[in-house]
Amino acid sequence: MTIDELTSKNIKTLADFELLSNRGRQEGLFFVPDTISNIVADLANISNPKNAIVLNSNYGEISSKLSEIESLVSIDINENNIELSKYLNPKLTFINSDPLSYSLSDKFDFVVTFPPLGQRLEFNGRRTSSEILYIEKALDMLNENGEAIFILSSNFLTAPVYAEQRNLILNNFGLSKIISLPQGTIRNTGIELSILVVSKANVLKTDYYAVNQGFNLKKAKPTFSVSKEELIERWDLNFHNPQNQKYQEQLNENETQKIGDLVEICLGIPFNQEERKPKGTYKILSPRNILNGFLEETTSDNFIEKDNFNTREQKAILRKGDILFPRFNREKVTIYVHNLDDNKFIANQHIVILRGKNAEYVATYLNTDSGLSLFNQQIKRHARGGALPTISIQDLTNIQIPILPIADLEYASKSKLEKLSYQQLLDIKEKYDLLKTKYSNLKNEKTVSPHEEQLQSLQNTLQQVLSNQQEHTRKLTIIESKIDDIKTVILNLSVDFKEIQNLPREIEDKISRLNQKLEEQISNLHFEQKQIDSYIKEIKNWFDYYDLLESKSQKYLPEAEYIFDQISKLDNPDYSPFILQYCRALENELLSKIFRAYVQSLINRNIDFEKQFAWDLGKKDSGKPNDENTFRLSKHIQKCLTKNNEEWFFELGSMEVNLRYLTGRTIEKSPLLQDLKEFVLDRFEKELLNIEYLDEIKTIIRDYRNQSAHPNLMDTEKATTFHKQMKECLINLMENYKTK
Repeated sequence: MTIDELTSKNIKTLADFELLSNRGRQEGLFFVPDTISNIVADLANISNPKNAIVLNSNYGEISSKLSEIESLVSIDINENNIELSKYLNPKLTFINSDPLSYSLSDKFDFVVTFPPLGQRLEFNGRRTSSEILYIEKALDMLNENGEAIFILSSNFLTAPVYAEQRNLILNNFGLSKIISLPQGTIRNTGIELSILVVSKANVLKTDYYAVNQGFNLKKAKPTFSVSKEELIERWDLNFHNPQNQKYQEQLNENETQKIGDLVEICLGIPFNQEERKPKGTYKILSPRNILNGFLEETTSDNFIEKDNFNTREQKAILRKGDILFPRFNREKVTIYVHNLDDNKFIANQHIVILRGKNAEYVATYLNTDSGLSLFNQQIKRHARGGALPTISIQDLTNIQIPILPIADLEYASKSKLEKLSYQQLLDIKEKYDLLKTKYSNLKNEKTVSPHEEQLQSLQNTLQQVLSNQQEHTRKLTIIESKIDDIKTVILNLSVDFKEIQNLPREIEDKISRLNQKLEEQISNLHFEQKQIDSYIKEIKNWFDYYDLLESKSQKYLPEAEYIFDQISKLDNPDYSPFILQYCRALENELLSKIFRAYVQSLINRNIDFEKQFAWDLGKKDSGKPNDENTFRLSKHIQKCLTKNNEEWFFELGSMEVNLRYLTGRTIEKSPLLQDLKEFVLDRFEKELLNIEYLDEIKTIIRDYRNQSAHPNLMDTEKATTFHKQMKECLINLMENYKTK
């Protein structure tokens, strides 16, 4: 745009020129909005400077509002801008020069600069950010009582690249005001701007203002103020807003832990257009795929076709249990917990992934309304950037998560809870109930919403696992009952068959009557009569220690072998009864030869249980047991001592766990574990406590005994594999048994 063009259009004032610029944006014209120039004018009126300079004056928009200043100089590197400025503001002084190179002997009361944003300029042999160069220049031009006005992208307030300049201002100057302008102040851009007022004098606190419609700096009161000491890391209004500080105070009232200490934080990776394919081995996930806590796949999703990944790329591949959320736009989204295990999704660079052993605990917190709200508030507070505020990995690492007073956060995991015994689950339930009572009592004085909601979520998960355990136990009882029913059927059929066989009838008549009895007794089961003794003989062929077994175990083993044969004849056989009967034998051996025998030894030795095992029964100053595991074991044994010996019961899973305790470090402190280990090694060789052998028992419990509660799960292949492992387990057990 030239003066001749302005003249031809009868444009003589800045106001007319602004209208023209609004109509002619396509011509590349840029006009500093009145919102900015009016605020700068108000600042000038407040400080009442005698002289001033405007660096990068454009068309004189700001300078025209400062015309009352006695000595005003405006500088711009663009020659055409200067000519237009002189034409539109004939009474003002405009100089065509590079503001960064321009030098005057005088210093100024008032220095204004609106530097070109986001550019890197060559100056004095170095290529540097335009904002940094203009800030250094403006500060150098201040006199002793001077004031500099900077119109900058709000990114300057948070970006690490500007940390040195922020520290320079704090240490050598005074930051008196930060005025945050609304997004869209500069038309057709998403850039957020802030006006900084910096004085040569020391300033103890900074006043923050948020500009809205009708804003008048002369009448406005600061939104809030922040002391100089609090401005070390970042300056943005959102971070220091007292409303956000309330969320921080809410966190500080409770025990918290940095999220980076709980889980691993990973970022997705960027993909260029060439890498994106309509089909491939991995589907690329972006924030639009995460909606209301669910994974939303669309027909427009892209893929990558790749087999070999570097370390960073491998971390971006989703795993079961991963927590996902976008790095930006936290107003609209929740988290998504990935529950698929096919590993066929990969996250792009706009997605954050949380994973690790405590991920399920973090997920229970983030899946509560108050927890997610508090988490989002922290992300919004710590996000950096103007147009699209984004949180960095470092800032995300420092976000705090409330921690419930639970010894092992992994027990927030449903999969972890499912591996515990029923008694262990009840112990955890008791702790949760105590916590709930505690928070209910506190509620009259102070609401602890994140903790209460999180605890409720954990209780719901625990109750689900407990219910499953109860159902599991119910099914086990039913199956064991079926075993007893089969035994009854076998005995009844044996009697019936003998009676029929002794009748003076033809063979065909007797077969007919046998078939009728089979139908009456076992409905749709079809089997041949076998004698239990034949199974005992078969067992002794591979097991030399049969006669050393407890009487119940001697009964369980042949019954199990019999059941195996009968089940194999059924359609779609499920070998769960066979597996459980064998496990009952193993359970009975460990129970009788070790745990019941140990309880009896305590009685025989006249042990003062509370005195002898005070450490195991004792608690720390915090009220927590010295050791959760030995405390639970000692309490259980103490209960046994008050009951009849037939009621001394330890389930197979808990016995394996307790034997494993004898191999750990806790035994160094635990008198109970030391005494139990001495007792065990008096009756068994030390190989019984080898981790490898205990792992064998654990595998049998986990992969076979517990799984037997599920219908149609234990097929012939699994039953055969189990049979082999159980034989080896029983042989190893009895080989190490000292018969004395």
